[in-house]
Amino acid sequence: GCGKLTGVSNPITIRASGSRFGSWMTDTMTPSADSRVWYMDGYYKGRRVLEFRSLTDFVSGQNFVQHLLPHPWAGTGHVVFNGSLYYNKFQSNVAVRYHFRSRSVLVQRSLAGAGYNNTFPYSWGGFSDIDFMVDENGLWVVYTSNQNAGNIVVSRLDPLTLEVLRSWDTGYPKRSAGESFMICGVLYVTNSHLAGAKIYFAYATNTSSYEYTDIPFHNQYSHISMLDYNPRERVLYTWNNGHQVVYNVTLFHVIKTDGE
Repeated sequence: GCGKLTGVSNPITIRASGSRFGSWMTDTMTPSADSRVWYMDGYYKGRRVLEFRSLTDFVSGQNFVQHLLPHPWAGTGHVVFNGSLYYNKFQSNVAVRYHFRSRSVLVQRSLAGAGYNNTFPYSWGGFSDIDFMVDENGLWVVYTSNQNAGNIVVSRLDPLTLEVLRSWDTGYPKRSAGESFMICGVLYVTNSHLAGAKIYFAYATNTSSYEYTDIPFHNQYSHISMLDYNPRERVLYTWNNGHQVVYNVTLFHVIKTDGE
């Protein structure tokens, strides 16, 4: 069941590899027997995606296949959802859906008005203007535009067509955010990508309302360039200064009784 984020565990370092910036993930919607890991080093003009057979293989750096994307990526806000990689095409506000099994782009679509090329990145820069994420409710994208005065916009996407189904203006300035992630329809925002960061702001899409939070978040290696929730595993994946790290999350569940 869904719940409100109340705590984040201490970081668990899985591996130290790659450059200072990058992203890594598992599929957010496959059966638990599928434990493949995807790895995308760097934030700028990359095209090489490594697919490891399991977390054990990822830790040892063995047993992987390479995918060469037809279009290079920008930023680190990629996500793997139901066998496809969703990412921002370099030097554009185009969202791309790349299907791993057929090794082909199934759809690409421009996010109308969305800033790109470090117009509205997170505080760490790195072409992080457009950030895809998945939670219990499906596929989302976070970005902003001049029309929204640089405040974070969160949009629900159709995973097949990449059409925007609905958008919310959170009112939070994107350049002041370290990173963000979705859990149960709520966008959580950190106030920094550096040491001392905390989860500072939460925007609930179901009520179109926000609140300020104070959830400690131990940033062990002092430079986070990717932060994503995986609803299948209930963990946060991060790339922190060349370290691939996970955090367990604590969700508070409100139990309703028959009398309510």
